[in-house]
Amino acid sequence: MAASAHPKISLAIPLYNCESHIRETIDSVLNQTFRDFELVVLDDQSTDRSAEIVQSINDPRVRYELNPKRLGFFGNWNRCLETMSGTYCKLLPHDDTLEPTCLAEQVQVLDQHPAVELVHCARKIIDPAGHILTTRKQREADGTKETAASLRRIVRSGTNPIGEPASVMFRHETMKRLAGFSDADMYSIDIEYWSRLLAEGPRYYIDQILCSFRVWPDSASVQLFGSQAKSMRTFFKTLQQRHPETIRSGDVFLGIVKSALLELGRGGFYFWMRLKNK
Repeated sequence: MAASAHPKISLAIPLYNCESHIRETIDSVLNQTFRDFELVVLDDQSTDRSAEIVQSINDPRVRYELNPKRLGFFGNWNRCLETMSGTYCKLLPHDDTLEPTCLAEQVQVLDQHPAVELVHCARKIIDPAGHILTTRKQREADGTKETAASLRRIVRSGTNPIGEPASVMFRHETMKRLAGFSDADMYSIDIEYWSRLLAEGPRYYIDQILCSFRVWPDSASVQLFGSQAKSMRTFFKTLQQRHPETIRSGDVFLGIVKSALLELGRGGFYFWMRLKNK
């Protein structure tokens, strides 16, 4: 299939040393039922076989770019935003995957609801081998959720209820008006950006599992364990400063307590995962 000069969707993968999963991630995009997309893989100077694997894929919709120098985690995520030209955008971490109808379902929402700024979905949490560890669904029905209620929901949840980048699609025109991903904190990088998109308009939740988020003993999420509650506490306070009319001190207090409890539970989960993968 020929690459479109003006693709409906731009996907970008920030790649660094992921030879074990990058082919599976790219294949999950190529297997989409919705076909009008471009996929840019931005390699941040990988030292394994990642580049060889990506360059072996013969599909005109896939474009490989090697960063001239190491940009690091934050820099490569923002480089991904800079490369996107489609009407809708999705950042896809190099070891996560999409279900075959993910793009079709999310494009339909954004086409039919022009006021919605981002659409997100339920997802699976998988291990290195792709086995399902758990699922993450929100306790809410499909549909549009207004900004104020969404911001309060984020804080009161103590975590990131919108989801990891694979679960989110957003509008290019809005992305171009905003600053890029903040380099203040790695753990809250995605939810901080989603909150700024939400300040521009409502979200739409699809209560259907349309992607997978991979965790493994050396993944960033696991490596950040121990600092996650602190990260969320700082983020919640910042969000209250931005939206004092919406987020109250009680919301922040509840979010801080929940984030601490969630970190304890996450620690047990990571311990079990390490034992499982020995």
